Amino acid sequence: MILPLTPIRFLLEAAENYGRKVGIVDGEKRLTYSEMLDRSSRLAAALRNLGIEDGDRVATLSFNCHQLLEAYYGVPIARAVLVCLNVRLSAEEQTYILEHSGSKIVLFDPEFQPLADVLRKSLPAIRWVALEARDGRPDWVHPCAYEELLAAAEPEPVDFTACDENALAELFYTSGSTGRPKGVMLSHRTLYLHALYALLGARRRAGNVAADQMCEMHTIPLFHANGWGRPHTITFAGGRHVIVKRFDPAEVCELIARERVTAFSMVPTMATTMVNFPGLGGYDLSSLQEVFIGGAAPSAALIREIEEKLGCRAFAGYGMTETSPVAAIAHIKDTLGKISEGERIRRQAMTGTALGGVEARVTAPDGKDVPKDGKTVGEILFRGDI
Repeated sequence: MILPLTPIRFLLEAAENYGRKVGIVDGEKRLTYSEMLDRSSRLAAALRNLGIEDGDRVATLSFNCHQLLEAYYGVPIARAVLVCLNVRLSAEEQTYILEHSGSKIVLFDPEFQPLADVLRKSLPAIRWVALEARDGRPDWVHPCAYEELLAAAEPEPVDFTACDENALAELFYTSGSTGRPKGVMLSHRTLYLHALYALLGARRRAGNVAADQMCEMHTIPLFHANGWGRPHTITFAGGRHVIVKRFDPAEVCELIARERVTAFSMVPTMATTMVNFPGLGGYDLSSLQEVFIGGAAPSAALIREIEEKLGCRAFAGYGMTETSPVAAIAHIKDTLGKISEGERIRRQAMTGTALGGVEARVTAPDGKDVPKDGKTVGEILFRGDI
């Protein structure tokens, strides 16, 4: 029997193999993988009770939280499509995304209720569900909040074998550089293979931490570019998700020390803030194994400073929403032999080597490959299983 490739399997296997293990830490809330599966299954049942059918779009409007992570699994379990709204976009852009995607329900943090009020006036057919129950809920918000809907739902056993691996699972919008935001369609198969290859790439670097001992902090927004693949890779590995609502150096350091975090990701501006944080030396960061830098090209000097001040390896990488998103990682290949410390740092600040299952080329305007000399400029092209 050929089983469909779907990220739903990651949560099922994590609950089976690591059911009593704490899989999510979100503030004071700690959820085991068994609880995460139960809650995600209840979310799926609740969405079906609200009228969501196969292929319908369910959107989220929230900073990082355990509910958003649960939606990564609960929405596809309901055979629906997840649409994560970027909270930093304008109301006009978010209105366009909701309308263009055909979203039926929005799960939103009450913090964004004023924004939601603006959006719903242009889209009266959409139903709004608050992630937390608060007093003074307006009449356009569903009378039951997220936890109430989950408590009332009766989840059925998850049967992933009925899933079409080529069906759409996530729809992330990227504004690119021109025009309206553009929807990137990510299938169940795409998400499964991306997590597989990304996890293999990670293990090639951090060789002294077993996969199920990974403890990764979500410093990158879960609403951005498939959460950089972390919602799936960490669950697939049976590691621990540590939620960070907003990036704050003091909170990040406190969580690293308390939860013994092994890895997290940053864009260069976040990394610069982190290494210049005055209180950095007052925390035990010895559990850290690596920091991944993406979103923009870091300098070699920044990579060196991260390693010196955080006491772990730092790697750059490259990707885009269309590649799920990670396509290349700057790990050091053993075929390079012995290289100087300066050369190692320089290479770890580069685009890196394509993940397994991904082919990369850099071409000139005539379509021919440019020389692999580290100097000639060209257009980067990717293709692969993901």
